[in-house]
Amino acid sequence: MRLYLLASADIHAPRFLREFRDALKGVEEGALAFLLAGDLVDKGKVEFCSAVTSSVSRVLDVPIYAVFGNEEYDEVKGRLIETCGVTWLDDEIAYLEGEGKRVAIVGTRGSLDKPTIWQRRNVPGIERIYSERVERVRALLKEAVRSADFVVLVTHYAPRCKTLEGEDKKIWPYLSSSKLTKVIAEVKPHAVIHGHIHGGTRPLDFIEGVPVYNVSLPAVKRIVKIQLVARGLEAFF
Repeated sequence: MRLYLLASADIHAPRFLREFRDALKGVEEGALAFLLAGDLVDKGKVEFCSAVTSSVSRVLDVPIYAVFGNEEYDEVKGRLIETCGVTWLDDEIAYLEGEGKRVAIVGTRGSLDKPTIWQRRNVPGIERIYSERVERVRALLKEAVRSADFVVLVTHYAPRCKTLEGEDKKIWPYLSSSKLTKVIAEVKPHAVIHGHIHGGTRPLDFIEGVPVYNVSLPAVKRIVKIQLVARGLEAFF
């Protein structure tokens, strides 16, 4: 049996919860993990997070890992950790074993080249936070590459690449990080999974040979299956 992952993002429950549940219908069992690349809930609505994870658990017996999106506000992180029924990766690594292979999942909210106006006004030191996070992700990826057979980076905000096509190029700096792109090109994880890009029209791109997948539900309209094979990772949309 081949190893594979399932991934989605931007359910913004309750906003796209029905679409998420519809997308789960017919998804096959056997995945190593289900990855949620942020914005599980809409505007910090903690009470809807368990509806997302229970929707997965009702149809799949699989561990669920998630990263915080911009709508999982910092002030509700503690409540989300306590109530959501998912393992959150907040600039952290999780190691999984399957078919004799070790898989490292590096999870982060990610970084932006230009913080939004709201972030500048409301998050003290946001530029420093983003800069330090990129360096933290670099260190985590290097650690993971040394200790696992496959390394997958899960980030809410996108690295700068062509998966942003479909969004106005003028706002790309507010949606993505070119610094993270450089880290990916340098360290070369096996794959990168991101959300946040609702309007994306290109679900797959490559950074120095590393496949980058936009798994945002509003963009791709389905659960993404990512197969782990000897030559790397392969996604099926």
